Amino acid sequence: MPGSFLPSEAQLCEQHGVARGTVRAALAVLVGDGVAEVVPGVGRRVVGGTGTDRTTAYGRIAEDLAEQIRAGTLAPGTALPSEAAVTEQYGVSRNTARRAFKVLAESGVVVVRHGVGAFVQSAES
Repeated sequence: MPGSFLPSEAQLCEQHGVARGTVRAALAVLVGDGVAEVVPGVGRRVVGGTGTDRTTAYGRIAEDLAEQIRAGTLAPGTALPSEAAVTEQYGVSRNTARRAFKVLAESGVVVVRHGVGAFVQSAES
């Protein structure tokens, strides 16, 4: 159920009779696919919905950055804050920051240039 926390790694290992590495790999897939998010110091939480779902950390970040773009604070062609800056500013994992950028890119608001950064979409992009 969205908002609920997944069992701990130890609980999942015991429940499924698998090694911790196997559980971590499975949890990484869930986080990478946007099905779960990491809450630092707490655990992994199930997320719900798609796009800019404001119940997820990446959804809130994407919405906040989109609002800055709409307000003109981030103009076309302007670089978005780096993953590291977003991670620090919002207190989230790097994967969460990446997911927020992915949501914005999928909606056509930004363009991500791998190895360079994310930029506000301009008419010529």
